[in-house]
Amino acid sequence: MPDDAPPKVDYQLSYRSALAGYEVYKEQSVQPWKAANDKVGEIGGWRAYAKEMRQSAPAAGQDQPAQGHDAHHGGKQ
Repeated sequence: MPDDAPPKVDYQLSYRSALAGYEVYKEQSVQPWKAANDKVGEIGGWRAYAKEMRQSAPAAGQDQPAQGHDAHHGGKQ
């Protein structure tokens, strides 16, 4: 082999399809919208969900957002 020839490299190529983990769509059971709205009303509406999110403990290692949505608008007055 001449001194100026590039060395021969043996590449190990592999291929994994982007669709390898594809799962076929499965129909989900859905309750009637009236029943879903009534259930949310029994629970306390959207405020109950918001309160639940405020009270839940954050996962370790995640950054905490500023005091709330209003924090980037100058905070509560």
